[in-house]
Amino acid sequence: MGTAEDKDKVAEPPAKVKSVAATILGEFFETLEKEEGFGEIAPRLRKVVLEDGVFAESSVRAALFPDAS
Repeated sequence: MGTAEDKDKVAEPPAKVKSVAATILGEFFETLEKEEGFGEIAPRLRKVVLEDGVFAESSVRAALFPDAS
C-alpha cells in the first residue's frame, strides 16, 4: 500500500522533468511570438504558464483574450 510519503513523491515531478518541460514550452513561446498576430499574446501566455505556473482555463483564456473580461 502507498504511504503519504510515496504519494508526495509521485505528485511532484523530478526537477529534471520540470527543466525539460520549461525548455520545450519556452521554445514554443519563442516560436509563437514570431508568428503574425501572436507577438503580443505569447509573452502574456508565457508569463501565465512558465512564470506563474498556472494551467487553469480561466487564466489561459485571460492571457489569450485580455479584452474579453
